[in-house]
Amino acid sequence: MTTQMKAKIIRIRIEPGDADLLFATSPDIKGLLVAENNAEALEREIPKAIRDMYAVSGVDVVVSPVEDDDGDEDNSQPWVAMPADLARAALG
Repeated sequence: MTTQMKAKIIRIRIEPGDADLLFATSPDIKGLLVAENNAEALEREIPKAIRDMYAVSGVDVVVSPVEDDDGDEDNSQPWVAMPADLARAALG
């Protein structure tokens, strides 16, 4: 029996760094690192990086930011990664 991945919340932490760069990392995906020089570019690249990290394991995901009203203390922003086949089934 094949176990199918469910949608997962991925917390993204954004911090300023050297050379006027912003860095995005995640405690939920080890090795995830995105660096850009402005917030808009970082927001565009985060879902690409998450998709790439899952693709390494052979999983195709759809990634989207999640509305966050609870004001996490760890200053992270939630995103969701949903298997693409589940997203297609939900829409079909």
